[in-house]
This record gives sequence, C-alpha cells and structure tokens, in this order.
Amino acid sequence: MPSFPALSPLIWLLIFLALAGHIALWSRVHCFVHSLPWKQTLIDWLELGIILITGIVPIAFVAHFLWGPAIDWNSREIWFQFPLLYFWACWIALVIAFGLWVQHRLDERHAAGYFSSKQIGEAQLTREIPVEHLAVPKVQLANRFPGNQILEYVVTEKELRLPRLPKALDGFTVTHLSDLHLTGEFLPRFYQIAFDAANDLKSEMIVISGDIFDVDSCIEWSESTLGKLSAPEGVYFVLGNHDTRLKNVAPARAELTRLGLVDLGGRWMPKTIRGQTIVLAGDEAPWMSTVQGIDACPTEIDGERLFRFLVAHTPDRFHFARQHDFDLVLAGHNHGGQIRLPVIGPMISPSHYGVRYASGVFYEAPTLMHVSRGLCGTVPLRIRCRPEITRLILRRKA
Repeated sequence: MPSFPALSPLIWLLIFLALAGHIALWSRVHCFVHSLPWKQTLIDWLELGIILITGIVPIAFVAHFLWGPAIDWNSREIWFQFPLLYFWACWIALVIAFGLWVQHRLDERHAAGYFSSKQIGEAQLTREIPVEHLAVPKVQLANRFPGNQILEYVVTEKELRLPRLPKALDGFTVTHLSDLHLTGEFLPRFYQIAFDAANDLKSEMIVISGDIFDVDSCIEWSESTLGKLSAPEGVYFVLGNHDTRLKNVAPARAELTRLGLVDLGGRWMPKTIRGQTIVLAGDEAPWMSTVQGIDACPTEIDGERLFRFLVAHTPDRFHFARQHDFDLVLAGHNHGGQIRLPVIGPMISPSHYGVRYASGVFYEAPTLMHVSRGLCGTVPLRIRCRPEITRLILRRKA
C-alpha cells in the first residue's frame, strides 16, 4: 500500500505552510467573487467552484505524492516545476494574509478610541421555545451542530464617539438591525421575539441595513414581524444583494412603506432630530442604486454644518462615505464571517476587502462605521459569531 515518503521536518513545515496559504488564497478569492454585483445564480456557481478547488487541490497533491513519479525533495529544480511551483503562490498568499491580519489588528487598535461596548442581553431561544416554532427542519438539524449559535443572539450597547457630532445629538440612540434574511427557514416567531427585543431597547431610531427578504412569499410576513418595529424618530431601511433575489423588489418596498417604515434606498433626505437638521441617506450599491444627487446635498444650513448619516448594506461603501463627508455609516452584509477561529478571526466575508470589515467599529477620518453581524443568514451556521442586535449611543468625542 502506498505510504508518504519519509521527509525532513523542514519539508513537512513547507508543505503545511503551502496548505495554509492555499486556504488563505482561495478564501480571499471567495470573498472577492461574493462581493461582485453579478446575478446570484452565477455567484452561486462560482462559489461552488471555489469550494471544490479549495478541497480538491490538496487531495490532488496527496494523490500525486502517493501515486505519481517519485519526487527528489532535495533537488532545487523540483521546487520550480509543476506541481510544486504552485507552492510558491501559496507561500506568497500566506505572507500577504499575515500582513492583512496585522492590518486588521491595527484597524481595531485605531478604532478603539472611538467606541466602547458592553453586552446588555442575550437569548438562547431554544431554552424557552420549542425549536420547531422557530425554524424549519433544515435549521433545526443545523442547530444540533456542536457550537452552532444560529438560534442565539446577543444584545450589545455601544457608545460611538463622533468628532463632529452636533451638541444637540449627544446621547441620541439608534438600534441597528441587519441581514434579517426572511427565507422561510426561520419562522415568524423567531423574528417576533427578536423585534420585541429591539423595541424594548427604546431607541429613538431603528435602522435596518439590508438583506431583508430572500423569497417573495415572506413579504406577507411583514405585518406580523417588521410592522411591529417602532421608534419615535422612525424605522428606516435599505435593501441588499439578497433582496434582488425577489422577482421584483418594488412590492417589498411598498409593503414596508405601507407599514410605516421609511425607504432610504438610493436617496438622501433632511431630517430634524432634537431641533437639529441632519442628512440621512441610503446606499444600496453595487447591486442597486447609490445615493442619487448626493453632490447637490447641502453641506450646511445658516452657516452650521449638517451631520451626515449613511445607511449602506455593504461596508465596502465606507470609502464612498468618506469621499462624501459622511460622519456615520451603519452597514451589515458580512455576518461577522459566520465562523470565527481563535486568534485568526473570520475566514470568509463577502467583501472586496476580505475580512477587514467583517464586523465591528472602524474609523478613518472623517467617517466612523459600525458593521453589524446581522440576525440571520442563508447558511444556518454560526461558530463563535453570535447574531446581534445593537443599541448605538452617539456621543461627542472630546
């Protein structure tokens, strides 16, 4: 029976590092492809191809080592020939991945001065409610996977310290929800409990940053779920890439608007809060419209600068927000990575920037961004990455 050749520890280390680099390389490709504004069916097929490549290439290498021509590991030339030539790409990918990991830690350190966070609640729903009342059998089965947190969520409170926040808005509260993913797999009872928790936070405003509906049949759930959300200054929403799976997004917008929610998709509007006028805008790019006419938006009234608040689905719009002088961005889309490994953190995030903006708070002058881990997902798996409902308290940074 074939057996692995006896190799030196150095060779085994190089093989292991190549495997790690292979995973890092194709994870990043996965992130990039999933962020593109292409039809979801095409993305799904490409995603399947990437998953197959990620799994099959290591198997192919093992097969080559076992049954292919004998490899002279001590020969310099062999490291520059097929198939070991691929190792170089993997090692380079691993070095780049490590550099990006360091960059992400620096991002966290930089943002740390602009917010503080604490957990103020949590729910492990299956302790109190039969799981069959919360989700369909597919999700019930997935929930049995060790460590899966898909039917749990945490409620966090974060103070965001904004350098240009008007004095009148100091202490203003916003509940941030994202990625509700009404697919029919999580049942209305799940959402009703979560939205009751959101209402109980008694924030002045509620914001939903996209991916509300995945299937048309769930729009009829709106009245008993989303229609119960309420806040003194209103409930606002944008749509995301999964909402484009609907046959037509217009009925979804119309139903939410009928229930009193405010559609911010692709537009800006002035709003007076606590006697202070601000600009509130919604960005659904790249899948739908960016903020139309933003260049015509006034920057001040009576000599006083207007605070700018953007709701976007993807945090990839952070740089758009900075270019247009927004003070605050709320986004979602990345689900926190859904699976987060110790030390390494999230592996997959559907973003041009990989896992950089998977979740959390980020600051690049003049803009602060909060990225929610979201409430649900189409893949019913969450490891070390519980869904979240967040209460944001805006504060003036000294």
